[in-house]
Amino acid sequence: AAVTPAIIVPCLIELKKRKFKIEENNITTMLISASSFDDVVAISAYMVCLSSAFSSDKPLYLQIIQGPLEILIGIAQGALAGILLWVIPPTKSGKVDSRLRALLILSLGLASVFGMSYLGFNGSGPLSVIVMSLTAIKGWGEDECVTEVVDCLWLLGEPLLFGLVGRDIQFEFITAEILGKSLIVIFVALSFRLLTAFFAVSWTELSVKEKIFVSFSWIPKATVQAAIGSYALAVAVEKDADELVIGYSRIIVTVAVLIILVSAPLGSILMYFTAPLLLDKVESGHQQLKEREEESSAEVVVT
Repeated sequence: AAVTPAIIVPCLIELKKRKFKIEENNITTMLISASSFDDVVAISAYMVCLSSAFSSDKPLYLQIIQGPLEILIGIAQGALAGILLWVIPPTKSGKVDSRLRALLILSLGLASVFGMSYLGFNGSGPLSVIVMSLTAIKGWGEDECVTEVVDCLWLLGEPLLFGLVGRDIQFEFITAEILGKSLIVIFVALSFRLLTAFFAVSWTELSVKEKIFVSFSWIPKATVQAAIGSYALAVAVEKDADELVIGYSRIIVTVAVLIILVSAPLGSILMYFTAPLLLDKVESGHQQLKEREEESSAEVVVT
């Protein structure tokens, strides 16, 4: 399950304000870059598996190539759309209309998701949106206006996103057995994820404490689970699946909601409260000068 930058980034910003050393050792860059890549992998894998699960009416060879084909289509479409956004809209006297850029990237994103779904490639749409955004940013560079427009739209869309997931939960279908097994799956998966994150950064120059902090930062999950958690149920209902499949889809929604409720606050709490124990603080200029004077005095005494 993908880690959420929506939880990690605010935590890192707050820790930076509190003068913890997270930029000097590239922890911030590492976490943000890795979380973005993690989102791509998780969304692609989920959508591909979902497409394969509901493609039983297709020939066997199509079922086999469905997954890799959707990944290739999503990457190709996203890359082409991103490159197209480098030249559209054209610049006027060296100036670019950032609002038009934001409108284009949002419009192309919606067209990709709905268009690929209409063509039967459900896994290609979300992947193409992510690749398109990454490619467009490479050509645009920093564009604060586009960021502000997307942030404003996200403020409107975020409550709707989580609200729609909550709407699909029907408590009469959640038994004690399903709840217990879901929580066991979540905590076992988080345990393996902690170990994997720790060993993934074992080759870096980070200290052991900093590696433990990176592992804790890999716990929070929210936005991706909210965005795609209920998609399996929607597809099952759309395809008029039998009650067994719809029941499995409801379990997926339940697990998606539970992992948000468990991991988002748990990850934030661990990042905030273990930072003083695991991270060093940036030394101020006065402290550095004082240490140099103490070192100089010690050298004088020795000589």
